[in-house]
Amino acid sequence: MNPETLRDHVLTGDDDLRDAVELLLQQANQRQLWLLFIDGGGRLGEPLMPMADYPVDPCEAVTVEDLGEVGQAQLLAHRIGMLREFTGNAAVVLVWERVGDDVVGGEDDAVRQWARAMKRQSASLGIPLRAQFLLHDRGVRQLHAGDWV
Repeated sequence: MNPETLRDHVLTGDDDLRDAVELLLQQANQRQLWLLFIDGGGRLGEPLMPMADYPVDPCEAVTVEDLGEVGQAQLLAHRIGMLREFTGNAAVVLVWERVGDDVVGGEDDAVRQWARAMKRQSASLGIPLRAQFLLHDRGVRQLHAGDWV
């Protein structure tokens, strides 16, 4: 797999998906969230979106016209779901980029909080969340339930 042929590969397993994320993003250089899509054929879909400056607290309340008062994670999940439907993609992949190591720490670790909140909100809203990853100083690792429970 190389950057030129990446979109031709069916990403059947978690290892395939992790390899694709690592090929695309390599290593962390700032705090941001990457939004990736998987199309109906299991390939990397369009668009690939970086989102810097996402809120610190996924539970912080925000009021928006179409949803009323909701938490930041619910708002983000809702918007991601709308974008997934609009683009015709089958699933979503979230990559939490941060400078540092691959350890997800205690309860106040922002990656832990966001991964937990997005897992819950995606399930609640029926958004197919294929996987979540942490992009760190040395590469990429997949986040699993133990990272956010």
